[in-house]
Amino acid sequence: MLKRRTMVILVLLIIFEIFVINIFWQANLNTVRDKDILFQVSSFNTFSLGNYRGSMTYRELSHYGDFGIGTFEGLNGEMIAIDGMFYQILVDGKPAPVDVNIKTPYATVTFFDPDQTVISSTTLNYSELMDYIDSILPDKDTIFAIKVTGFYSYAKTRSVPGQIEPYLPLIDVLKNQSIFLSHDVQATAIGFWFPQSFDGIDSVGYHFHLITNDRTAGGHLLDCTIRNATIQIDPTSKFHLVLS
Repeated sequence: MLKRRTMVILVLLIIFEIFVINIFWQANLNTVRDKDILFQVSSFNTFSLGNYRGSMTYRELSHYGDFGIGTFEGLNGEMIAIDGMFYQILVDGKPAPVDVNIKTPYATVTFFDPDQTVISSTTLNYSELMDYIDSILPDKDTIFAIKVTGFYSYAKTRSVPGQIEPYLPLIDVLKNQSIFLSHDVQATAIGFWFPQSFDGIDSVGYHFHLITNDRTAGGHLLDCTIRNATIQIDPTSKFHLVLS
């Protein structure tokens, strides 16, 4: 009788422990999935000096956002995260799904939840597009996640080859970047706008990566001409930086 009572107590304790763990996990998951947080691995200044060792796997990073940009261990290509999918764009310019076990030395992600959508019916080159987005940003003291979808009659993108130690600074690596030209494609550029107050923490102003809708081309966006642009803007009020 005593043995049976002890077993019942143990079962009840196990059930209670599982219940508490589930509550804790759900609370933690809800905190992680705060859509107002921009999550960043490494400051841009630290990374750009040649710190390309990965510090967080893409499996871990995916808990903090479904939208973003970044790179890979050894600076091996450009990363774009769109609609919850992470892609790696190597020096052949072809996007491929990311191996979740690869680490990143630098990435910026969030859960994209746009507050503002604007459609431009005119044709815009890159500088005109940036000026147009400038004109519709609510202010210049907030971080903004931005998505630009449309018909790109021209897009110039780049990627960089993987590096080996000792790593060179980013400015030197970019001398050997691979350039890709795309014409007449439906594509999406995603990225961020950082205010001047974040200088050194990230790249001030705009930083976009692009991927075609058929997922056959992309990279860091250098130049473009776009028609019928749909621009979505998501202001971000919280910032979480992880130093690598």
